[in-house]
Amino acid sequence: MPELSNTLIDPWQNSLTVAVETNRLALDAAQKLGVLQMRMLRSCMDLGFARLSAAAEIKDADGLLAFQAGQLEAAMSLSERLVDNSMALADLGEGIMAECGRLTEDVIGPSSQPLSLRPAHRRNQ
Repeated sequence: MPELSNTLIDPWQNSLTVAVETNRLALDAAQKLGVLQMRMLRSCMDLGFARLSAAAEIKDADGLLAFQAGQLEAAMSLSERLVDNSMALADLGEGIMAECGRLTEDVIGPSSQPLSLRPAHRRNQ
């Protein structure tokens, strides 16, 4: 009789273990995503307030020209940050996909095709 119980319980135990690991993965991913978003929000807020402060200091035409040059620099800086954050987000997504793939393999076996969020030409960058 104990053998029958183990035969019935073992698959459920494995599924429960995978479900717990999946929940931990989801929580970890949500925390990392939240941190990434909060950093970007803080960065955008700091940039916005810095530009507002610079605008408040405009007193003449030369000040306006300097402000406009600063706006271009700020836009370039922001676009670089967006690219960096996009790459960090893609890396986070790939990590999640790899971990989900591992968990799936634990349940149903290995897959013949790896999962990726990046286009094939960008995977090695």
